[in-house]
Amino acid sequence: MIHLDTNTLIRFFVKDDIVKATKVKKLIESGDDIILTDVVFPEIEYVLKNVYHIERKRLLYYFEFLAACPTIKLSDQVRSAVTFFAKTNLDMADCIIAAYSLGDTLASFDRELLNVKGVKGYW
Repeated sequence: MIHLDTNTLIRFFVKDDIVKATKVKKLIESGDDIILTDVVFPEIEYVLKNVYHIERKRLLYYFEFLAACPTIKLSDQVRSAVTFFAKTNLDMADCIIAAYSLGDTLASFDRELLNVKGVKGYW
């Protein structure tokens, strides 16, 4: 299995270095199993939003692409988080927190986070 770091996906999405972007594209298309850890998603959002000024709609497109790619392995929680990202205005970190809390309770004072369908507040 191959683990992808955030910076590889940034190159792939923004294509600011065509050689590196092409390497990542070939890897994704290779059929090899690729693992993306949960933390990659909030990092992608942070860099693309704050450095490259990518809009939320485009971020969602990137997240959905990664979730749909058959060679990329994600946690079930990140898959749920992508859905929450599509349906709310929460950032990806909060979407992941919401996804991990499903079936349990979440101690939070963030009203928007607590309003996510399926999230049960502790207080």
